[in-house]
Amino acid sequence: MLTKGHPSLAAKATPVIPRDLNMPSPSPTRRASLAFGFVSLSTAALLFVGVFVGLPARWWPVDAGAGLLVVLELVAALGLISGARWGALAARIAGATALLLGLVAVTLLAVTASWLGGVYGPVGKGGAVVLGLVAALVLPYCVLLPALQLWWLRERTP
Repeated sequence: MLTKGHPSLAAKATPVIPRDLNMPSPSPTRRASLAFGFVSLSTAALLFVGVFVGLPARWWPVDAGAGLLVVLELVAALGLISGARWGALAARIAGATALLLGLVAVTLLAVTASWLGGVYGPVGKGGAVVLGLVAALVLPYCVLLPALQLWWLRERTP
């Protein structure tokens, strides 16, 4: 409602915009929540096995990052599968953290692979290939999947 007269009252009035019924609902659909919940659960299991069972040596930066991601993915999976109100928020936090740590990991692996290949010649090129394969395995689960999850949740949470 716009008022005539005082210009400051007219400037403060905001028009009411009707909600389009074709817009996506603010909460995620149940089927998509279950799908992303089971994907988060699978990602947590894959990270746990890959880092805490598969790696022969312990290094605290890798263990801390992987442990944080495992816990966040488990919480997000629990929230999404159970249909809790906080599930979408937990999934956004887990997705943003996984995307950040995944981008850092892929970047460090690529830089290390290029350094090995340049400094150590043919032997370094073999190590660079191994690091490239590891980066290729990290990329879908720790970069592409979280980016897809954040895109899915971009307009569906308040």
